[in-house]
Amino acid sequence: MAVWSSLKYAVVASCALSLTQVAQALPTDPSAEGINEWISEPRNELFRRQNAMAFSGVQQGFGPAQGQVPVRKDIRTMIQNPAEFNLFVLALQRFQQQPQSSETSYYGIAGIHGRPYKAWNNVRGGNPQSGYCFHGDVLFLSWHRPYLALYEQLLWEHARNIVNEFPADRRATYQAVLPTLRIPYWDWASDSRLPPQVGEWPQLQVDTPQGRQTINNPLYSYRFTDLREFPDQPFNAMWETTRAPAIMQDGRRVSQPNAVNNALWQISGNMRNRAYQLLTAYKQFNTVATKANSQSNTGQFDSLEGVHDTIHGTVGSGGTMSFVPYSAFDPVFWLHHTNIDRLFAIWQGINPGAYQLTGRSGMGSFSIPAGTQEDMNTGLSPFRQAANRFYTSASVASTKTFGYAYPETADWNRRPGTQSLAGDIIAAVNRLYGRGTPALALQAARNLRKRGLVKRDDVPVPEPAEQLSSAPSPDSLAQVEDQVVDAGKYLEWATNIKVNNAALNGTFNIHVFLGAPAANSADWTTAANLVGTHSVLATGMAMGGQDNLVFGFVPLTSALMNKVVTGELENLKPETVVPYLQKNLELRVALAETQSAVDIKNVKGLSVTVAAATVTVPKSETELPVWGDYEIKLNVIDVPHGQFHV
Repeated sequence: MAVWSSLKYAVVASCALSLTQVAQALPTDPSAEGINEWISEPRNELFRRQNAMAFSGVQQGFGPAQGQVPVRKDIRTMIQNPAEFNLFVLALQRFQQQPQSSETSYYGIAGIHGRPYKAWNNVRGGNPQSGYCFHGDVLFLSWHRPYLALYEQLLWEHARNIVNEFPADRRATYQAVLPTLRIPYWDWASDSRLPPQVGEWPQLQVDTPQGRQTINNPLYSYRFTDLREFPDQPFNAMWETTRAPAIMQDGRRVSQPNAVNNALWQISGNMRNRAYQLLTAYKQFNTVATKANSQSNTGQFDSLEGVHDTIHGTVGSGGTMSFVPYSAFDPVFWLHHTNIDRLFAIWQGINPGAYQLTGRSGMGSFSIPAGTQEDMNTGLSPFRQAANRFYTSASVASTKTFGYAYPETADWNRRPGTQSLAGDIIAAVNRLYGRGTPALALQAARNLRKRGLVKRDDVPVPEPAEQLSSAPSPDSLAQVEDQVVDAGKYLEWATNIKVNNAALNGTFNIHVFLGAPAANSADWTTAANLVGTHSVLATGMAMGGQDNLVFGFVPLTSALMNKVVTGELENLKPETVVPYLQKNLELRVALAETQSAVDIKNVKGLSVTVAAATVTVPKSETELPVWGDYEIKLNVIDVPHGQFHV
């Protein structure tokens, strides 16, 4: 029987970081049942001498208060601190310049997620035609947490080395920000547009140890030096990551920043409403975590994975982010996923004790076969907590394990007068997202009416929101509040989507409109009558073995409230809304890669219903809306049963 050798640690990073190479006898393949059995104790498997890397996240910059750790910041906040942003950019540039052959290069870390489908950290055993990432799986959120921590730790290492290269007279500026440097997030639910430093400028001016220089912007794109590990077109000839690319006459693909931001802006209200509802209405982790589950008894069809997919599809728009096997090479992937981790942490804070998961892997991963039973103790391979132990969903429950928190979850910095951390987080969520959502916009409108600040004749012509998917302003809503709210309650309307993840053998978008959409499908993402988009993110270039039903959600309430404000609808009652939707609701499907339209009857498994739920408007910023269950009011599309339109 093979036996474990004694641990021999060769430290390759600072002790504070605990990034270690461990000479250890390890199994080359997990068991047929998955990896759980061999990560906890030795088994009679094939063994060979090899190195395994364990990591702990950045364990630097802790504050004086009990439990105080550095906070990951919104990228816009980081940009306001020139020294911190400069150091982050330099570290990311250095990270991206490491040889692609190195497992700890940017290429090596991004490649864990999908292509090039090869073993990392000597972990094998699942599906060789997949990356390690979990999609359509209850492990989706917990798996990405150590992945981000590993990325953060390696980037911090580069930042530390760069600080030491600065001349003594300039070093102190960067020494001051280094300990608390963490990767930033992009809060697309607050402001959906990418800041120019991320989405528009191919080059940046930075302060380097050698002086002021202009560099290729490492947030705008990543540049490959070798494409031999990529078999798929167009990636086998694409030397730089792209977003919404235009194809030039010479075949080059060039990002179109304006197209990306215009599309993001048009769905900004939709994304805010979805994020807010996920944080405030969803109480079961299995549902909020993954697009593969729905809570059919309550009509909850959305998930953090589902809203994540829509950002992938919109930012990518046929570019790198649209394709799971390659998406992690785009630098915006890391900003986006850090925000998903933040929303995960916020949900945990609002729902203490609710983080429990169980399920069966539908699609599997490079290391875990499809159909593997999963729970809180399933190993999140290939991420090692120690030589013979992977991180698990249980061991990554707290972000502090990896040395960070988020502004909303900073539990050492409580607001005076609040009864609990959950109350603090609820207030923060309401301040960030509430005014753009129906429930909080109605609360604000009611307060204006009660205080006598707005009367019906104050504004002769109430104005709808700038985007159809955003709630009208409280001033406008105050004039029609009694048409929408009855005894402190109103009806929340939504489209629920069910579809085969492999329906079109690639990523596709389901667009929801009020009124006829433009004839040209290229105009759909920026159409004024677009209510929202749900993206179905295909998990591989070849979809064999990933024939799974997934669920999605597009809120309708903000759009309908805008119609009440403009007088097109009298109220939100079913007897008013259902006939209106039968006449005006339109759905279209388009491929992400080409934006070309797809006949709905060819979208395998597509089923769309309209549902409504009774919601109680909160009375203060520390309260959440009280959500009732969604009930189906209208069958819109049912491809399996031959219904192709409303």
